[in-house]
Amino acid sequence: MLIDLKLKDFLDELASSSPAPGGGSVSALAGAAGCSLILMVGNLTIGKKKFKLLSLEKQDEYQKSIKKFNYNKEKFVELIDKDTEAFNLLMKAYKMSKNTSEELVKRQFEIEKATLGCIKVPLEVSLLGLETIKELGKLIENSNKNTISDQGVSVLMLHSAIEGACMNVLINLPGLEDEKQVNDYKKIIEDILSESTKIKDQLLKEIRYLLK
Repeated sequence: MLIDLKLKDFLDELASSSPAPGGGSVSALAGAAGCSLILMVGNLTIGKKKFKLLSLEKQDEYQKSIKKFNYNKEKFVELIDKDTEAFNLLMKAYKMSKNTSEELVKRQFEIEKATLGCIKVPLEVSLLGLETIKELGKLIENSNKNTISDQGVSVLMLHSAIEGACMNVLINLPGLEDEKQVNDYKKIIEDILSESTKIKDQLLKEIRYLLK
C-alpha cells in the first residue's frame, strides 16, 4: 500500500520507471495535504480566546466544517492507492491473451472495464476536491489569522488535486468507444474546472488581501 510507505520511499517509488503511482495518485495526495493543512488551522483556532468570543452557532458551524475536512482527508488517502490499483488493472487487461477471436473480445471487454475504472477514480478525486474547496471558504473569516498563509497553500493543493485529477480523466477518455459517454465526461470535467477555478481565484484574492 502506497499510504503505508515512508514519505521518502513514496517519492522514490514515484520517481522510478514504473508508470504507477503517477499523476492520479499525486492528485489525491495533494487533496489529502490540503485537508491536513486545514485540520491544522482548525486545531490552532478552536478553543482559542477569539474563537470563544464567537456565537455558539458560529462555533458549531466552524467545527462541523472541520469535521468534513477530516472525513474528506481520509477519502483522499484511500484514493491514492485506488488510482494506482485502477491503472494496474488496465495494464493487466492489456496483457491478456489475444490469440483467438474469443480472447480478443474478452480482452477488449476487460480493457473497456478497466478504462472506466481509470476514469471514475480521478473523477471522484476531482468532485471531492470541489466539495472540499467550497467548504474552505466558510472557514477563512473565523480562523486563526496567523494561519492565513497555510490556508492559501491549502487552496492551491486542493485546486491542484482537482485539476490534476481532471487531466487524468481526460487522458483516459480515448479508451472508451461510446462517443456520447466520452462527451458526457468532457462536459462534467469542463464544469468542475470552471467552478473550481472561480472558487480558487476568489479565495486566493481574499487570502492575499489578508496577507497585506
